[in-house]
Amino acid sequence: MEMPDFLTEDVEKIHRRMMEKAPPGVSAIEGEIFWDATRPSALEKERTEKIQMQNILKMAHSQTATGKYLEFLGECQGIFKNNPTVSTGYVEITANKGTIIPLNYLVGTKSTDIEESISFETLESKTIDESGKALIKCKCTKTGIIGNVEANTITLVYKPINGLQSITNPKKFTGGTEIEDEKHYRQRIIEVEQEDKLSGADTDYIRWAKEVDGVGYADCIELWNGPQTVKVLILDSNNEPANDELITKVKDYIYPDKKSGESRGGKAPVGALVTIATATTLKINVSAKFIFTDGFNQETILTALKTKISEYLKKIKINGVVKYKAIDTIIGSYVLQDEGIDDYANLTINKSTTNIQLVDQIAAIGDVINASN
Repeated sequence: MEMPDFLTEDVEKIHRRMMEKAPPGVSAIEGEIFWDATRPSALEKERTEKIQMQNILKMAHSQTATGKYLEFLGECQGIFKNNPTVSTGYVEITANKGTIIPLNYLVGTKSTDIEESISFETLESKTIDESGKALIKCKCTKTGIIGNVEANTITLVYKPINGLQSITNPKKFTGGTEIEDEKHYRQRIIEVEQEDKLSGADTDYIRWAKEVDGVGYADCIELWNGPQTVKVLILDSNNEPANDELITKVKDYIYPDKKSGESRGGKAPVGALVTIATATTLKINVSAKFIFTDGFNQETILTALKTKISEYLKKIKINGVVKYKAIDTIIGSYVLQDEGIDDYANLTINKSTTNIQLVDQIAAIGDVINASN
């Protein structure tokens, strides 16, 4: 932010102006009483202008405000910082027939030398039937990405139950997000300040979706299935496909189910037919004939290359384009910077040498293969 002239004066300019106002007959020479008495005031005025008043000016505008002051500006616009969310998923419990798994029963992951056990609680009570197994919905006891544990990592119970034999989570837990960061929160505030509130424009649906805790990205497709139809595609704050809980939260906020004898409510205008969904994930497999530099480990280089390509793919939004040349450039940088690849040929992405248009999808890295093997 460019500061006005009256807030950029240095101590010398301020003190010189004070010296010019010395009473007649009073010496303004450095070291004299008047000079010494006014110098601290000039220093404090400079500090007030350059630090305090400049900060006040910055905190008054959404482009430069931070912390609680940014939240004040957002709340004036009806935009509140999104709270962190907990992850959810299912655990499969194997136990003797008739064993009761109670509500709020705690299970968790194993602790390691560097990580504590992560605990989860059941959201329902179930009695094991003759199959000897039951899928039980659970949520993490802590908010944030810490609860997005991989499949088959929840294997502990904190309080044994007679008849319980084993526990695991067949699939990864999803939906755990951190509190909204200032970059995305600021962007939402500025968008609201700059956009007209039209109650039904595509930007409205995108804004409404992002107001729900846990949503990190939204896109709106109009007339996707005929007149008055609107589809809103969302991702969570981790830029991953939204789970069922998050989709339901957004639906209840924008277009809740209509109950008999009651108005629908929600943000969507009357007459709209709204569908809330998430993007599917398209795996991007990269293949080429690589010539590796002597002294470099092939697997290490391919793993690092996979990470670099993954970083690029995460920046591509729903319905974006995976650019062949972009991946070609990433690989080429390893050649130019002597990072373990001397040369490569026959590069393909998903067995093609053209761009890939995503359709209601996001891209994620699949395999990076050396076709020379």
